[in-house]
Amino acid sequence: MRLALAAGLWGVLALSACNAAPAAPRKADEGTQLLRVVYRDAASEMVLMVPEKGGRAALPKALGRDCAAPLLIDARTGQARVLDEAEVQARLRTMQLAGATRGVCPR
Repeated sequence: MRLALAAGLWGVLALSACNAAPAAPRKADEGTQLLRVVYRDAASEMVLMVPEKGGRAALPKALGRDCAAPLLIDARTGQARVLDEAEVQARLRTMQLAGATRGVCPR
């Protein structure tokens, strides 16, 4: 029962995030502007941080912190873990793009 309630709450929160107003543009001195891109399959969600269009081609090495790390979130348990590049590439072939939102990774 708790699991079903938690899954239902997660679904409502995910849907409300999709309909939320876009974030206001941030100044360049507040950090690196990113897109938070979400991919889904039946068992999990993957969240990737990619540079905004027109931004730098790749994230600076300094952004290897938590805010730019690719995450895999287990749909059943809600547990998240950081993915390595090989696993990200493998999952991109099997997961479906679900959405994206703007964000900033602080300096």
